[in-house]
Amino acid sequence: MKNKVQKMILHLLALVLSISFVGGVHAEETVITPRLVKTVTEYGIDFETNEWTPLRIWNFTYENEYPVSVDLYEIDADIHVVTSFSYVFENGVPTKRETHDSTGGLLSTAEYRNGCIYNVYEQSDIKNCSLFYQYGNGDEYFTLVLRDERSYYSEGADHVGYFAEEVDAVSVTVRSGLLVKTVNTGMYANWGGEEEKQWLRFSGTYTAEYDEDGIVAVTSAVHRVGPSGIENRYETTKEGGAVTEGIVFSPTSNGPWISQSRFTFEYSDIETTPSRYAQMINSFLMGPESSYYKYNWY
Repeated sequence: MKNKVQKMILHLLALVLSISFVGGVHAEETVITPRLVKTVTEYGIDFETNEWTPLRIWNFTYENEYPVSVDLYEIDADIHVVTSFSYVFENGVPTKRETHDSTGGLLSTAEYRNGCIYNVYEQSDIKNCSLFYQYGNGDEYFTLVLRDERSYYSEGADHVGYFAEEVDAVSVTVRSGLLVKTVNTGMYANWGGEEEKQWLRFSGTYTAEYDEDGIVAVTSAVHRVGPSGIENRYETTKEGGAVTEGIVFSPTSNGPWISQSRFTFEYSDIETTPSRYAQMINSFLMGPESSYYKYNWY
């Protein structure tokens, strides 16, 4: 009798362990392959209702895994800003890209090397701007970018120019092909008319730290003059490893953090690499231009 009871107990324990193991397997979240965004919506806080209200929506159209059209809908103004792109490819990677506005006017030309942005030339009736990238670590993340900008306007018979040059030198830390930390320092010169050109160092050092997926988590700055410390932190909601929502928080002088902006992401069926995916998400959370880094995902 005693042996029967022991056998029954062992059988029940084995059954429980088997059920627990199966349940554990089914409880695991399926990790999807990273995909390119289809629609991104940005929200701001309505201070009267203290609720999120949509500000703008990006809709992407792709060919050969690169966007050929972006429709940006500015909700408050009720206008669509459509930008189109045309590429030259070699062995499946771009070597050149032209960016056009909704009328077909050329906005910029980009040149690639090894699939990475190398030179960018922007032009308009009143401004010419060139960017030159260097990749000191031999990977897909640039470590230096030189910006050369010439702006012009007419006032009566006089033609006055405004000039700006900037060099961003970035220390880049990478793990398993994904960003861990970027630290940006550099110099700039702004002058106009008959003013003498003078190079100045950045007022601060700008550091961005990233999570295990290469998505920005916190940004901070150390300034020579003025307060230093954390400038923003970023919280993301992920499903299957894909970011469905990102919220940008800013500190206040009395301690509490305030939510500054919110992004939601919907995806296409076009797969991409983890590093390009992270750059894509960062380009929205951080914005197209910042003192921290430039996230060139196309």
